[in-house]
Amino acid sequence: MDDPRMQVCGWIFQDNLAKVVEYLAGLVGYSWDELDDGALEAGIPNTEVDLPPDTWFEYPVAGAVVLTLRIARDHDGGIFSMIIDGEIDEVLAARIETLLDLH
Repeated sequence: MDDPRMQVCGWIFQDNLAKVVEYLAGLVGYSWDELDDGALEAGIPNTEVDLPPDTWFEYPVAGAVVLTLRIARDHDGGIFSMIIDGEIDEVLAARIETLLDLH
């Protein structure tokens, strides 16, 4: 049996972070709220894209599908790198890739 876990990687502009993670949550049926925003604000400032991804800020988004978001700053350039993994099928992967490409 194939492993349904897949990973989608990309980057977004810092100003779009809240919107992107809220949309990601919506794709899997998770209700993003102020507590989630607070976790992002507290966890991301000490990250650095040049460090291994296992040191990046990691946050679960558990809806119909469980995603793990890994986010790190990219040299204070107003950009965040993201890795999203979980039980992502091809359709969800395409939606996530499109979302990242647009932001």
